[in-house]
Amino acid sequence: MCLTCGCMQAHLVMGDNVTYEDLKRMADGNGKSVAETLEIIGRTAQIDRADHEQEYREPESVDTSAV
Repeated sequence: MCLTCGCMQAHLVMGDNVTYEDLKRMADGNGKSVAETLEIIGRTAQIDRADHEQEYREPESVDTSAV
């Protein structure tokens, strides 16, 4: 679903992804709204990115033209 795979369908269950319902359940469990939870995720990722930059780098592409 769109929260993780990019299909832009927040309620579609497909593969190993996070649905809106998953996020809502997690928010409720923490006494937060979905909006607050998304904000917390964004802030946490920003802090973690600063501390662990290498984990957020784009994977290096493999040159298959010589194959």
